[in-house]
Amino acid sequence: MGLYWADEDAAYIQSRSTRYAGALDIEPAWTAEVMADERLVKVSPYPTSRVGATGFIGYSPSAGKVLVVIAYRDLDGDLHGMNARPASGRDLATYLKEGDDGEES
Repeated sequence: MGLYWADEDAAYIQSRSTRYAGALDIEPAWTAEVMADERLVKVSPYPTSRVGATGFIGYSPSAGKVLVVIAYRDLDGDLHGMNARPASGRDLATYLKEGDDGEES
C-alpha cells in the first residue's frame, strides 16, 4: 500500500523531539514498514481525527516499535500521511490483541 508524505508533513514527524521532550523522531521510511506489516490494524475513522482520517497501527522493524500512522485518501484513492507516533495505550493494546490469535475481537 503506497503512502505519500508531503515535505512539510515528513518534516513534522521527523522533528517530534523539538516539540515533545524525549519524543522519538519518526522517519517516513518507517511508516512504509508499518503499512507492510502483516498484522496491520486499520482504525477508520481514527477516534481523535478531526477530519475523519484513518489510523494504521503496525510494527516498524527499523524503529523497533509499533507505530500509529494517521493518513487520508485523496479523491484519486492515494494515501497521504498526516502524522505518526509510537503506539501506546489503546493503540498498542489493539495491535497486540488483534495479533494474538489473528481474529478480530
